[in-house]
Amino acid sequence: MSTLDDNQTTGRAPVTARVSAALTELIAQADALLSQHPEALLARADRADQLAMICARRAGWWRLLLTSAHRQTVPDLYRRAVIAAGFEQHDQARFWRDTAADWRAQATRQPTSDAAGAMSNHHDLGIAS
Repeated sequence: MSTLDDNQTTGRAPVTARVSAALTELIAQADALLSQHPEALLARADRADQLAMICARRAGWWRLLLTSAHRQTVPDLYRRAVIAAGFEQHDQARFWRDTAADWRAQATRQPTSDAAGAMSNHHDLGIAS
């Protein structure tokens, strides 16, 4: 049986090495974005969209690792951890997409979504409850 790092047939870097390098780069990109604190609402939305894309890419790399794990000899605990990590990144991507939509809604003086706290800016918009 082969392992995740068996690359004798393809000549490519092992899957784990490629996934690790990609995740490391995406973490650095996310850290750089998270260190920014834009004041303009649309700039905040753009930042959130970029963070959503990074999280979606992370989820994709975890899926690749899982796909590879299904073809290899990998302990079930590791497989479960990879699944959990992928779902977490999927959820984070959704959070950042919702956040971006909420910043755009506030910029255009529209009600924000339920994800941002439902009626959070209805008073500012003059919408009666």
